[in-house]
Amino acid sequence: MIQTNRLTINAIGKIKKPWIKEGIDQYRKRMPDLIIREFKHFKINNFKEKRDKNIIISLGEEGKSFNSKEFSSLLLNFNNQKITFFIGDSDGLSSQFKYNSDLLLSLSPLTFPHELARLVLIEQIYRAVSIAKNSPYHRS
Repeated sequence: MIQTNRLTINAIGKIKKPWIKEGIDQYRKRMPDLIIREFKHFKINNFKEKRDKNIIISLGEEGKSFNSKEFSSLLLNFNNQKITFFIGDSDGLSSQFKYNSDLLLSLSPLTFPHELARLVLIEQIYRAVSIAKNSPYHRS
C-alpha cells in the first residue's frame, strides 16, 4: 500500500489561480496526510539535509516518464521510505538540484505552468494510490 503520510511535495510559489487551488483542494481532501509545502526558493543546503532521509524526486521536462501503473509501482517500491517531490517555479529547478536528485521525473513531454504541474502531480499520486488499492478510479 502507498502511504501518503510518507509523501511530501515541496514547491516554489503559491497557487494563484482559483481553479487550480480548487482542484488541489479536492485531492487533498482525499489524501489529508499528504504534505505540501510552499517556498519562495529552494536552498541547496536544505536539500542536502533532506537527502539523507528521503528519496528525492525532482520534476523536469527532461526527466523520465512513467505511465500511471508504472508510477504506482515506483511509489510502492519506495513504500518504506519517505519520498519528497520538488517542483520549481517558472524557471524550473537548477541543474545542480536535478543532478543531486534520486530521480528526475517528467509528467509529460509537454511543458506545464508550475501551478498546473502541481495539480497534475497530486492527481497522479491519487491515481497511483487508487491503482495500488484496486480502486475503480483508474480504468485500464
